[in-house]
Amino acid sequence: MEERLDDEARARAFGTVFVVTQHLTRLADAALDPLGLTTKQWLLLAVLARGFAGRQPTLSEAAARYGSSRQNVKAIAVGLAESGWLDLVTDDADRRVVRLRLTERVQVFDTPEWRTRQTSLFTDLFGPLPAPDVRTLGRLLEHWLAALTPTTATALPAPERFLR
Repeated sequence: MEERLDDEARARAFGTVFVVTQHLTRLADAALDPLGLTTKQWLLLAVLARGFAGRQPTLSEAAARYGSSRQNVKAIAVGLAESGWLDLVTDDADRRVVRLRLTERVQVFDTPEWRTRQTSLFTDLFGPLPAPDVRTLGRLLEHWLAALTPTTATALPAPERFLR
C-alpha cells in the first residue's frame, strides 16, 4: 500500500523548493554577473540552445518550453537582444510571428574559462551531496517537471552547457 502524503509534508517540500530556488538564483546570478546575465536570461538561452537546436523558435514555442508566459519571455528576450545574445527575427512566412535566434555570443559558454566556472559552481552546489543522491535528485526533479508540464514537448531541456 502506498503511503499518503499529508498536507504538512507537502507544504514543507513546497516551501523548501522555493527557498532552494532563491539560493540557486543568488549563486547562479553571481556566477553569471561577469557576462551581465541573470539566471532567467541564462535559462532562456539554455532553453533555446538545447530545446531548439538548429532552429529558431517562435516566442510562443520558447515560452512553452521555458515555463512562462509569452509576454514574460518576450521581455527577457528583448533584454537579451539589446545585449547581443540573441536576435528577434520577423518570420518571412508570417510577419506577425517573432522568432528567436541565438547569436555567436553564446559560444562564450564553450570556452575553457566558462567550463571551469561551471564545474566550480556545480561543485559548490552539489559537493555536499553524495553522487547517488544527486542522480536521484535529478531523476525526481525531471519526473516532477514532466508531471507539471502540459506535454512532454514543452519540458525544459537540460541546460548544463550554458554555465560553461
